[in-house]
Amino acid sequence: MTVRRTTAFTAAVLALGACQQKAEAPAAPATPLAEVVSGATGVDQAVACMAYLALKQTALEARTPAGDVTAVRAALNDWEGLALQSMTADEVAQYFASSVAVEDDASPETIEVTAAWCLANKPAAA
Repeated sequence: MTVRRTTAFTAAVLALGACQQKAEAPAAPATPLAEVVSGATGVDQAVACMAYLALKQTALEARTPAGDVTAVRAALNDWEGLALQSMTADEVAQYFASSVAVEDDASPETIEVTAAWCLANKPAAA
């Protein structure tokens, strides 16, 4: 009888320990950081990248001394060229302004990772 109680007690302790380990494990992020742009297509992807690159450019320009924005500006222009293949300049400008307004509160980490994705995956210059 003592062996059964000890075995039952040991099983209960192990089960409790397993539950505690699951509760302490950090939750995986619901959305990968660059998914906002990598999961989009066409003009949606182009304008989202334009927004994140503009936010990255602003962050670089705010540094002391200012960071080099040459590559960011070039990529932003390439993404804009892609967007202009499907929309008018006015439509792109409005979509871009609303996208920047929506993404303006993104974390610095999200901006950095997403802008890096946009830089690495920019379309060929139009």
